[in-house]
Amino acid sequence: MFLAIKEIWYEKLRYSLVMALIFLVSYLLIILTGLSSGLANLNKSAVNEWGAKTIVLDKDSEGRLAQSFLSNQTIKSTNGTALSQYSSIVKSKKGLKENSTIIAVPKNSFVYNNLIVLNGKNFTSNGTALVSDIFKKNGFKIGDTLYLNNSTVKLRIVGFTPHATLSATPVVYTSFTTIRPLNRGTINAILTVKSKIRQPKNAMVLSVEQFINKLPGYSAQKTTFNFMIGFLYIIIFIVISIFLYILTIQKLPNYGVLKAQGIPTKFLTLNTVSQSLIISIIGVLAAILLGFATTILIPSEVPIVINAFNIVSTSIGVILMSLFGSIIPIYQIAKVDPYKVIGG
Repeated sequence: MFLAIKEIWYEKLRYSLVMALIFLVSYLLIILTGLSSGLANLNKSAVNEWGAKTIVLDKDSEGRLAQSFLSNQTIKSTNGTALSQYSSIVKSKKGLKENSTIIAVPKNSFVYNNLIVLNGKNFTSNGTALVSDIFKKNGFKIGDTLYLNNSTVKLRIVGFTPHATLSATPVVYTSFTTIRPLNRGTINAILTVKSKIRQPKNAMVLSVEQFINKLPGYSAQKTTFNFMIGFLYIIIFIVISIFLYILTIQKLPNYGVLKAQGIPTKFLTLNTVSQSLIISIIGVLAAILLGFATTILIPSEVPIVINAFNIVSTSIGVILMSLFGSIIPIYQIAKVDPYKVIGG
């Protein structure tokens, strides 16, 4: 380790450049991972708050809530909590507008009891609504009346709830009586707290994970981010490999002399691994600091979530790719023949 640090200090410019590159790629990884988590939460956070384990939908709905229309027979044969949904743009007298998903659930259901009230209270009477805290951030207040496009239905905000978004739109919770004029009493889904239930006729049973994966655009978005993140890990591996390989080739005569003096190959390879470890750790630490600074300075409209899991997983991934990148230089060091290198 001492030799590795001394060599890095002696070749400050070269190692600083590769540290800078690791820092930039690591920072980009942290931001992409945070955006991936943030956008995923925008799509599914409301579903997680419901506390359901299985969801019953119409068999022809392709797993989409908006396309599911359950029959009375299916509703009666399934023991669970009914759920209705309706998508609409809502606006206030002040001219504030919000594209939202209106969800109706029974007041005596586990879903209703699982809803967290941030301010105000949960909806109780017809015409009242518990809305996502996104409404609060965008200027809506408790007591404001929400008007729906192309409808005479009005909703009065009585409280705000956190983490209430579905398919990237804020959720409005209300009663079935309130939503009936909008969707004519359609039941879109049945939610249960059981891990396994009997398959109803003309219906499909999905776990919460399966339902989330079928949300519009969720899987495609997740796959896209995973591809970009994976590609960045490959870039780090290639960059470290090339950098250390070039430095190793340039120092082969030195390694030959050291071997001739009796320095074991194990010591020289550990020196290379230590260099890779040091520059990757420094680059990652700098990226983490800038990542946290970014979350503070970036506008709240940007859905980015940088948590401990993202930081740890990204850091371990970058460091591992850096260590793997030292494999080729280690092989070059191991096969150095002092006799040939020195020219004896």
